[in-house]
Amino acid sequence: MIFSLDVITPIIDDPYYFGQIAAANALSDIFAMGGNPLMALNIVAFPEDQLNTLELMLKGGAEKIKESGAILVGGHTIKDNEPKYGLAVIGLIHPKKTIYNNRPQKGDLLLLTKPLGTGILSTAIKKGIADPAIVKETTSWMTKLNRLSPELLNLSIHSLTDVTGFGLLGHLSEMLNKSNLGAEIWMKKIPLIADVSKYINAGMVPGGTTKNREIYSCLVKKEPDISLDQEIALYDAQTSGGLLLSVNPDQADKAKTLLCRSGFYLTQIIGQVIEAHSNKKIYII
Repeated sequence: MIFSLDVITPIIDDPYYFGQIAAANALSDIFAMGGNPLMALNIVAFPEDQLNTLELMLKGGAEKIKESGAILVGGHTIKDNEPKYGLAVIGLIHPKKTIYNNRPQKGDLLLLTKPLGTGILSTAIKKGIADPAIVKETTSWMTKLNRLSPELLNLSIHSLTDVTGFGLLGHLSEMLNKSNLGAEIWMKKIPLIADVSKYINAGMVPGGTTKNREIYSCLVKKEPDISLDQEIALYDAQTSGGLLLSVNPDQADKAKTLLCRSGFYLTQIIGQVIEAHSNKKIYII
């Protein structure tokens, strides 16, 4: 049995889609261990004068819970000045098939299933300057469940994590933390939401992204031609972001094909696990 809880504040104005995003974000922790969600409890904080939107939010969340294969068994609600929503989720996994987030092997290839930039774009959405097409694309990725097919889970996936608040480089740092291994990241292979650079240059960088750069940059070395906006995207704090997989190199192409078939059509092999020769464990080229 595996258990997780996650709660977030609204990142878009539409309560129905916010409910879907919050639920997908909470369910992701179960999928990121290779498990299947069994049941979920709503965790809600809400202002009394906005109850008309509460029903829409919970409807969105309930639909994602059903899509995941879990059942909604209740929840708890408190009054608050700011809406907050998430789930406590119980899942199941065979003890010998649990995939941990910190056991990559030298030579593994790294796959990323969703494009980066949801933190940047969520900030632009809040400021009211995001193009409608970009809002639609960003929402679509954040509402997509991180469920992996049984065929994919039977491959040699040595390490797995979802990319959320610590950004790609933060979660990659956690993956490498307990070993003498590092990673080479290929910037040209990184999938990004359209026009991310434009919004970064417009100042739409959330505080969490800036904080990630402050914390994790001491572990990172980059080539001189990596631009500031490219670098910031790698630290961007994601909500309901994609999965980062460390896969046996002989099976990486098959993993990519299976992920694309599952709707992760922008999946890319973004780098490789290497031996670390200094405290700069991550090398961006």
